[in-house]
Amino acid sequence: MQNPHSNPKSAKITRNVIALGIVSLCTDAATEMIYPLVPIFVTLLGSGALLLGVIEGVAETTAAMLKLVSGIISDKIGKRKLLVVIGYGISTLARPFTGIVSAAWQIVLVRMTDRIGKGIRTAPRDALIATSVDDKIRGKAYGFHRAMDHAGAVAGPVLALLTLTILILGFNMRDTMSILRWTFILAIIPGVLALLALILFVQEKAAPTPTGKKFSLSIKQFDKNFLTYLAVVLLFTLGNSSDAFLLLRVQEAIHNSQSLYNTVYAAPVIGDMIRGFGDSEAQRKLVDILFIPLVWAFFHIIKVAFSTPMGALSDKIGRKIVINIGWGIYALVYLAFAFLDRLPGSWQIIATFILFAIYALYYAFTEGAEKAFVADLVKPEQLGSAFGLFNFTVGLGALPASIIFGLLYKEFGAMAAFGFGAALAALAMLLLAGWIKEKNGRL
Repeated sequence: MQNPHSNPKSAKITRNVIALGIVSLCTDAATEMIYPLVPIFVTLLGSGALLLGVIEGVAETTAAMLKLVSGIISDKIGKRKLLVVIGYGISTLARPFTGIVSAAWQIVLVRMTDRIGKGIRTAPRDALIATSVDDKIRGKAYGFHRAMDHAGAVAGPVLALLTLTILILGFNMRDTMSILRWTFILAIIPGVLALLALILFVQEKAAPTPTGKKFSLSIKQFDKNFLTYLAVVLLFTLGNSSDAFLLLRVQEAIHNSQSLYNTVYAAPVIGDMIRGFGDSEAQRKLVDILFIPLVWAFFHIIKVAFSTPMGALSDKIGRKIVINIGWGIYALVYLAFAFLDRLPGSWQIIATFILFAIYALYYAFTEGAEKAFVADLVKPEQLGSAFGLFNFTVGLGALPASIIFGLLYKEFGAMAAFGFGAALAALAMLLLAGWIKEKNGRL
């Protein structure tokens, strides 16, 4: 690691962090060619919100378990990059299998395998970032990495839209299910590019010396302050369901409104393409398929713009303040999504973009700051294990969070589901402010 007492103004993001950012960009492009279309795909396969919750919850919990183990192993063997390559390789090969499933429950298996790869790579990758930059700009470095990740999430839906358009216009495909399947299969291309960039350009810098300690999952090595931070993160995560539910909410609201379809039908070129696509219900499904990736790409453009500066802001004013701003934004946006279908049709379209823009700020404020806070609170030789435990905690809450949300959504409606998430976020804000100490020892 570089000199911790060096001037933060002169410290720069290193080539290693940039290379890891490019890897994440390509990987997320592959993921986001698929992810925003999964709610529609699940619906076409005959399932709904509850199974979507199971899919996303099981996937994230699977990843969380492996993040913990992988982080500990990386501290033990002192080889971060090897685990990162294995993780990205598994995800790259598994992801396109979404395109060949015959039933919605099979997506669980594909997502689990994809998340196994994510679980193996995440903690060692985060530790690589921490050891590749001056500790005075950790927030900025993690913010930059998340910005590159979100840039891939902009590229992914755009690539999906281009693929959908080419399949419809160039190959004259008219079956909605076949179009989605081929889009998912072709997601292997950016995934392979990510793997090549990782192997060729990422180097192991300041690799930790193997500890020689017996492999252990014990949390006794960490102090009470760090463990309390994890407990508060877990509480927040229990109300932080999969973003797939936001897309499902938009799809339901827009699908029940005629405004979007009337606007699209009146548009040149695209209107003609839609009108030549099956019956009216098939045409509306196609509009949903084209609209959701557009919203998702816009969402990530905002993330790209703000992730690096908000991560850097946490270096200046403190992690807790920045994280709590983000959690507050989350609570307000979740409440607003509950009322989306109460708006007139044309306003629903405008509100969708506004809400996703504000929601993107939640990510910008929290993602870099939360990870930088982990690195602040532990010793350098504990980084892999600490990031593994942090990601495990997030994933531990992901399965019940998505299942609870799905049950509330199904049985009591959007108000109960989104209100539950907002309430837990507000409680977590209070606990973070009052219980957790910053690096300087102050609350």
